[in-house]
Amino acid sequence: MDANAFAERYGAIYRDLYRYALCVMGNVADAEDAVGESVLAAYKARDNLKSEQSFRSWVFQITANECRRRLRARTEVVAVVPDEPDRSDGDLDRTDAICVREALAALPEEDRTVVALAVVGGYSSAEIGIMLTMSPSAVRSRKKRSLAKLSVMLKDVTA
Repeated sequence: MDANAFAERYGAIYRDLYRYALCVMGNVADAEDAVGESVLAAYKARDNLKSEQSFRSWVFQITANECRRRLRARTEVVAVVPDEPDRSDGDLDRTDAICVREALAALPEEDRTVVALAVVGGYSSAEIGIMLTMSPSAVRSRKKRSLAKLSVMLKDVTA
């Protein structure tokens, strides 16, 4: 894959990668760093990509691995809420966006990853299972349980 094709495909998924990283990392700076490192790694390894149709899932996998690596490297896990909400929050106002980020940050890392891949990335349980080496039923169970936790945490926000 040449540099122009890589840039075009990356441009089409950047926003989703960033949203995913933001959900997992919990703050804007860490999300931007994780996506930047992931894209650099993917670009350097672009000749290893077997099928260009797999580009999206391949880059998401690299980003998921980078986020996990960065989370493990943290000496103290602290939920950090950014000063500015992401512009991709759509209908959410600033307070709601902060509450959603705080709730996501409160989830355990693997739960946050499953929710982010399913909701932000749009991946199926089978695809997430392959990425995280889990069975599709375990992914569905974790996703359902995590979304229920988020629903409880956010019930005051949506009321």
